[in-house]
Amino acid sequence: MDQKFNHGVLFYHEHSGIKNIYEGLGEVTKSLTTICKHLSIQLSENEGDIIKYCEKIKNHDYSSDVDVVFILGGDGTVNELVNGVMKHDLNVPIGVIPGGTFNDFSKTLNLDPDFKKASEQLKSSHIESYDVMKVNDSYVLNFVGLGLIVQNAENVQEGRKDIFGKLSYIGSTVKTLMNPEYFDYTLNVDGKEYSGNISMLVIANGPNIGGGRIPLMDLSPQDGKVNTFIFDRQSFTILNDVFKKRDSMDWNEITNGIDHIEGSHITLSTEPSMKVDIDGEIGLQTPITIEVLPKALQILTFPVDEA
Repeated sequence: MDQKFNHGVLFYHEHSGIKNIYEGLGEVTKSLTTICKHLSIQLSENEGDIIKYCEKIKNHDYSSDVDVVFILGGDGTVNELVNGVMKHDLNVPIGVIPGGTFNDFSKTLNLDPDFKKASEQLKSSHIESYDVMKVNDSYVLNFVGLGLIVQNAENVQEGRKDIFGKLSYIGSTVKTLMNPEYFDYTLNVDGKEYSGNISMLVIANGPNIGGGRIPLMDLSPQDGKVNTFIFDRQSFTILNDVFKKRDSMDWNEITNGIDHIEGSHITLSTEPSMKVDIDGEIGLQTPITIEVLPKALQILTFPVDEA
């Protein structure tokens, strides 16, 4: 990276997935201080704190020269920073340092899952623009999901995720698939309506969800569109199918149990009303309206030829 930032702010919270957060901060700041003339380290004590700090940055109450913000944390913490930047119209890039269980969008940025290596990679990164989904009054970078994906998250016992990480999801996934809940949906994508009775619906901007990659090879978070996947009642068929790579041209012809729809303006209602997972956090309920904001967010990205 040729650019040297004036003032970067690194957000973190003490309940990060990193075993010793303070040792981790020391490792991360070694890298960030080489690309920032001034680096502030800001603890987020409660949910919503990062959004409040973004408002202070916008109003110059925090500092008058902040020109980059970093987040050390998992997908939910990244989502909070995205909301802070978008809601307060901060015209600054974001640097993501993985510190959670899955760190889905950091994979999209070609960053190593190890926070030390990822912070080193930021030194050689460049700024790219990415689409953002506006979901009702919230902003979402990676995905929106309901049905099995929410059911699975709720089946993971409280606190167990921090201890066992990804392993805690294996038993939960089996339990969820053995007893899925079905719901009626009505979906409108760019003026075309769809309806039915299904087990899960996922709307993806990024290609990685829950630690795995969606096998739609031309899925891009930079094309002004999102990808809706509708899962029918054939849960175990879906498991076999989801690992087969394909592109959007032939997805619906060769995929059993999962329909794919592309678009940029979406409305979704369900019966009954359903909880909605946004980037790993259960924070909304149907009905929802989604609008794609093309290339609305600047994020530091590691070059793919160096990844």
